[in-house]
Amino acid sequence: FPIRSSASMLLRQTAVVWLLLLFVQYHPSIATATLRGNNHAAPLPPLGWRSWNAFHGNINQQIMQDMMAAMADRSRKVNGEYKSLADIGYLHVGLDDYWQECGAGINGSFHTKTGQPIINKKLFPDMAGMVKYGKDRGLKPGWYMNNCHCHEHLKPNWPPQMHGDTHAILSFGFDGVKIDGCGPSHNLTEWYDLLNGGGHSIMIENCHDNTTFPFWMNKEKTDLNCPMNMWRVSSDIQANWRIIMSNLQHTIPFQDPTHPISQPNCWAYPDMLEVANGRLTYEESRSHFGAWCVVSSPLILGFNLSDSQKMDQVWDIITNTDALGVSQTWAGHPGRLVAKAEKTWNHLPIWEIWCKKLHSGAQACLVVNIGENKMTIKVDFTQIGFSGKVHAYDIWAHKSAGTFQGETSVDLASHDSVFWKLTAL
Repeated sequence: FPIRSSASMLLRQTAVVWLLLLFVQYHPSIATATLRGNNHAAPLPPLGWRSWNAFHGNINQQIMQDMMAAMADRSRKVNGEYKSLADIGYLHVGLDDYWQECGAGINGSFHTKTGQPIINKKLFPDMAGMVKYGKDRGLKPGWYMNNCHCHEHLKPNWPPQMHGDTHAILSFGFDGVKIDGCGPSHNLTEWYDLLNGGGHSIMIENCHDNTTFPFWMNKEKTDLNCPMNMWRVSSDIQANWRIIMSNLQHTIPFQDPTHPISQPNCWAYPDMLEVANGRLTYEESRSHFGAWCVVSSPLILGFNLSDSQKMDQVWDIITNTDALGVSQTWAGHPGRLVAKAEKTWNHLPIWEIWCKKLHSGAQACLVVNIGENKMTIKVDFTQIGFSGKVHAYDIWAHKSAGTFQGETSVDLASHDSVFWKLTAL
């Protein structure tokens, strides 16, 4: 994929913005909390890719650059036109763990005595060059700190280490960082202040740093302390249907009807997507993707983008602009659980209905069969908020699903779903 000139890059980024505006509606005038200690780097749920789910510790600079090239590849069509993942908004590309030279620093760490992180040059010979490679393709490279592999035993919140990591992130030109909970530095407010000083705007993911979660600063719930842009609400995800659906449940505490903590620039995150990974079926991948869209989770892909067979299998899922439109719309609430079965399977309801408010009174609703058997699920439109006739647009099929009033029923195979945009008539 050719490296673009600065002028053509500007034109491309402008085109991306206009493309998103065709199906993304963000209205800052809709009431949200005042965020304290937040750089407003993620007004909409971030879209992108990270290395861990696909490669774990088997990662290097060449693989990262191959993934960046794949994100910018325009050999497939979206809505009849040749477009790349980057063209439709998947801009964040993150390197996870295993970039460091374990044991090369002080006290068996991977930091020098002045706090500079030591990179494994055999795996990543030119970190700045890798970042530039991504930026030249219109992407936003992200890094990873407080590492879990060969995690360190330095002094907690040791200033040289935090300053050294910050200097490396900024000097290499990274646009974001994932801060895990295994290393010694757990002060997210300090991380935020260091990373975003001097006019920088670095997107911050809080991954398992349980000492700093967003919290309300006043009883009226109008001031939200959130020194991060997205935060993990669950355990690590796996390419396993039960675990995926279990992680989804962990978003519920942050979906208060009137004062949701999950909101623009401060998104609740049930972990990276496992779409196309392991032995997930097409229906499981699609339901998984729809669930993350309807609760406004960041959409971070995690499969090998160079695997053309996998890409072909899920291309229509991850490039479904109707589903992405649900994800990328903010109308005052991130999405919530509306109804669920009393009967359970593996401690989960056998079915659930999740809905998210859209503009002009519309709502997106995902009806998902979590259980192991085919079933008929009743949808009560009054529970969702519609008292009269409602039109259902099928997001998966890109066509009308009909007009209903009161209630209807849907037949779903195991782990399958229907995803509707509902509009009052």
